[in-house]
Amino acid sequence: MGRRVVVGLFAAMMTTMAATACSRTGEEAGEVVPANAVGLTVRNNNYLDMDIYTVVNGVATRVGTVSGSTTRSFVLDPSVALQSGIRLIASPIGGNGRASSGSLVVAPGQTIEFDIGPILSNSSAFIR
Repeated sequence: MGRRVVVGLFAAMMTTMAATACSRTGEEAGEVVPANAVGLTVRNNNYLDMDIYTVVNGVATRVGTVSGSTTRSFVLDPSVALQSGIRLIASPIGGNGRASSGSLVVAPGQTIEFDIGPILSNSSAFIR
């Protein structure tokens, strides 16, 4: 392979890597929440991985997974803010029990902070 081909392939590979690194999945979010959406930051202080769900009007919708001892941010659907109350549930993968936030009322542009405790019943949530 000639030097120009190698340099061209390297440049194409770096461009692809840069574009992939800057993209978002639609599920994850950074620190900034769009004005019409609701942010969710989950701090999993438990060693088990957790599946996170929102419960609105009795219907559970999976948001995503948060690995043990990590923090992850999500952007929730803006329609969540139109409800009279939502509840967050964390269900351990490979374990028993669940953590619950209790009923929350949020407005567009706010962020829910959901802390999952090492003991699931010690979990809490607040809105900022």
